[in-house]
Amino acid sequence: MKLIRRLWAQVTSRLLYKMIILYSMLIVIPLAVIISLFYFRSTEIIETKMREATSQTLVETADKIDGMLKLFAQKADTIVLDLDIYRLLKNEAETETVALTAEEKQQTIERIETLLNREAAANDMIDAIYIFAANGEVYASADAMEVVSYPALTFIANETPGQMGWAFFTDHQRLISAMDINNRTTGRKIGMISLAIKPQSVIQMYDSYSDNSFYIANSGNLIMSAHDSRLIGSRLKLASDDKNTIVNKRTSSYSGLVYYSMIPQKLMKKEIEDLAYFAAGITIAAWVVVLLLTVLILRHITNPLVKLAKLMRLAERENFKLMDTVRTRDEIAQVCNSFNRLITEIQHLIQKVYKTELLKKEADLKAIKMHLNPHFLYNTMESVSILAGEAGSKEVPEMIRTLSRILRFSISPIEDFIALRTEMKLAVSYLQLHKYRYKDRLSWQTEMDEALSGLKVPKLILQPIVENAIIHGIDRIDRPGMIRIRAYEQDFDLWLEVEDDGPGMYAAPAPDRLGTGLANVESRIKIYYGQEYGLSIIKKQDGETGMIVRIRLPISLENKERDIE
Repeated sequence: MKLIRRLWAQVTSRLLYKMIILYSMLIVIPLAVIISLFYFRSTEIIETKMREATSQTLVETADKIDGMLKLFAQKADTIVLDLDIYRLLKNEAETETVALTAEEKQQTIERIETLLNREAAANDMIDAIYIFAANGEVYASADAMEVVSYPALTFIANETPGQMGWAFFTDHQRLISAMDINNRTTGRKIGMISLAIKPQSVIQMYDSYSDNSFYIANSGNLIMSAHDSRLIGSRLKLASDDKNTIVNKRTSSYSGLVYYSMIPQKLMKKEIEDLAYFAAGITIAAWVVVLLLTVLILRHITNPLVKLAKLMRLAERENFKLMDTVRTRDEIAQVCNSFNRLITEIQHLIQKVYKTELLKKEADLKAIKMHLNPHFLYNTMESVSILAGEAGSKEVPEMIRTLSRILRFSISPIEDFIALRTEMKLAVSYLQLHKYRYKDRLSWQTEMDEALSGLKVPKLILQPIVENAIIHGIDRIDRPGMIRIRAYEQDFDLWLEVEDDGPGMYAAPAPDRLGTGLANVESRIKIYYGQEYGLSIIKKQDGETGMIVRIRLPISLENKERDIE
């Protein structure tokens, strides 16, 4: 989820991406609507056409099968007209009027069997031809199977007098028919003819259909013929709510058989899907072409804006550059020209303000230095005077030499910034001056990581704070005192601390109530580095003595500079 949000934020952060998305939506949505309407409308039309086509195909197939059955009926009519068959059946049914000798009967039977074999062999679709006599005798073509139900065939023949009737059941999975043979004079029934069709021959009539998509059934939906012979004799199940199959039905007015064709919807929709894929492909191709053209056009529009945004970000970092190569005269060109005029004016104002501030800073620093050096010298000479009155002149020369080194380095105009190690030495030298006066009452410790020793700090930034610790801390106690000077890094800033264990104070003074030395340090830091840096006084916890003065400076590496001698 976060990745999606990040990607979305990246996309929405660029005007070009937003316009590409907008143009894509304006293209894709109408095309998608058009294709959807086209798809659904085409589906309706193609389904209607397919239904009509499948229905027409079923009609043609049914008519072809009915035509085949009629041909078989005509063949049966022709066979019935044979005189030998008529004489034999009449002899068996009416023995009192027609009497054939045994030899004549046998010769007649042989001629009939020859006729049946010849007629069956003349058509590969015929499986067998049967002649049933009134006395129960059966005469059939060669290799004919015994019929399953003679009474049922008799019923079929009685239902369709004078014409071939087709059974509503199968006989050894064969379509079978029956027709009465009557006395041509009296009209009395003297026999019956039956004709059976090979199952595979019937299947060939609808072989253009795929497997299990065409069935021949009776009026009770009992399957009479199917691609799968195992289904013959079972009941055909038709789901009225099946939306995945198109069912066409036709009932034969000749035979009473019912023909079913079942076409899966997926076959019908394949053409629609192919058409939809083609339309979708055209749409995607058109979208890609339009998208590429859109990107090229929008880049021409947004490139000046992108460059202008980069120049604005550079301007935020005080890196001022002008917008060039503006060749148009539209609104974007007007914005770019206005930006150029603004940057030019800002550069002019910055130069003007910078020079003014620089002159002011130099004047302020000179004033602070002029105040700092006499202040430092006065306080130090006072200590020398006190020490000379207390201890005679033995230690005074060494104090004066130390003071001379400090003064010579402090008033040197060469550097305003020195290495931290040098500043620490200056602070220690100043402590040594006062050590002559306070002796065992004054001791000190310095803590500094060697990695920080080369950092640049303003010159004489620790001396006024050390002086403050001596005057307001060590001088006010009658016991040994300790001054600790620390330098450490925290949050990428340099921190300097001067801590004493004197009497301390009840509350840290406000910035505008600092003493002269501390106020000078505070002013110099803010002039050099800005308002976020400076000096702070920390009051210790209740029950603790002393005070901590803390300085915050930016980390700055040293240049080559001279050391205190």
